[in-house]
Amino acid sequence: MSTVIWTAVSQESIIGPPSELIHIDDFLGDARNNEACGFMTSGLAAAGGGADFVPQDDIASECRVDDLRSKVTDIFNNPRLYVHARHVHDTSVNDNYDLAVRKTSGRRKRKREVASETEDTPDLIVLKEGLAAINLKSWPLPQEAAVFVRGPKNSDINTLTEIVSSLNALYTFSSDRRSKKHVNEGSSPPPHSAVVTVSVYNRLAWSYNFVYRSSQHAVLSSNTLGELYSVIPCPSNELPDERTVDEKFVGYESGPPKRPDGCVVVIEGTAYGDGLTNHASKLVTHVSKPLTTGPKIHDTTFSSLSLRLNHPYWLVHSGDCEHFLVVDQIRLLHPHDPSSGYPLTTQITPPLLGNCRACSKVPAVFSVVGDMRLGESPCILCAPCWRNMGMPRGKDADGIMVISLPKHESRW
Repeated sequence: MSTVIWTAVSQESIIGPPSELIHIDDFLGDARNNEACGFMTSGLAAAGGGADFVPQDDIASECRVDDLRSKVTDIFNNPRLYVHARHVHDTSVNDNYDLAVRKTSGRRKRKREVASETEDTPDLIVLKEGLAAINLKSWPLPQEAAVFVRGPKNSDINTLTEIVSSLNALYTFSSDRRSKKHVNEGSSPPPHSAVVTVSVYNRLAWSYNFVYRSSQHAVLSSNTLGELYSVIPCPSNELPDERTVDEKFVGYESGPPKRPDGCVVVIEGTAYGDGLTNHASKLVTHVSKPLTTGPKIHDTTFSSLSLRLNHPYWLVHSGDCEHFLVVDQIRLLHPHDPSSGYPLTTQITPPLLGNCRACSKVPAVFSVVGDMRLGESPCILCAPCWRNMGMPRGKDADGIMVISLPKHESRW
């Protein structure tokens, strides 16, 4: 199997099979026609303050979970009951996870430590009897669930505690000042807008064929590709500019880079450039697959695009830093959605930081270049290890550079 086919198969297993082509402008037109004909769902109409013929009280009483909420609250407020519930859950999940790993790798994992059982009390006895009386076959998890269990991944973690709007995002550079001002002010949804959920995937450093999700964003159909690009976090945006003296490299500048990074996005056979660099025209010239050059990303709205769900679209910037844009969802704007601040960032995967080469315990913050004592150049060290080692004396200090590593705070 060739590398291209293997990459396509692995990406489809992670992202999913692509959908048919969806024309966002036609999708919005159909929504307007359906609303004019009265075909909008009663739920959306009621949420927007429209028709009130739906028996909301009956639905609310049927879906009420106050009894379950009170029971769960009582368990969390009682330490003994909470420890027992946590013990039952952890034991069930760990057993299934160990069984899944043992089936795939053939090796037995080290037994995990779980919280020990507490002494029985009247409340705890009532809880145990209630859990034992549950008739659901999926409680507790059966061994067959091990087929559907996988270990946690770094991309499952979200560094954000709340949704970040473009009003609060940090920007290091924007190739278009007008676009930067527009993005910082945020976009408010016009009537009959669509919300497009876009996930950004990166290649794994140790496996070229596999990707992982690095961030997820929600944009309006009125937003442009340039506005989406401006909120995508990427370590390449934090690489500082080089500092030269008499055309000789002497180090790096402090602060965010001032150079235009240049980017191109390929969507359905069309290459959209930033307008300041010739990335798009060079790509069209050098690739074997026929491509056409489209307008600038800051002039291309999502409503003018035709997209496929679960299909990776290629984005390259800063020379050779590439990402894959995957559309997860296209839907109408709901009345309960945020009213401003688009594009929104809903998830950011924490970057994997390299540990200190000396202690191998904490992430490194410095890159030391040209120091013969370290055995390798560059060598990444944490602040305490470099402080204890210090700069060499005399002529041995010539040519040594200590460079601060990026803090990965750009566009968060």
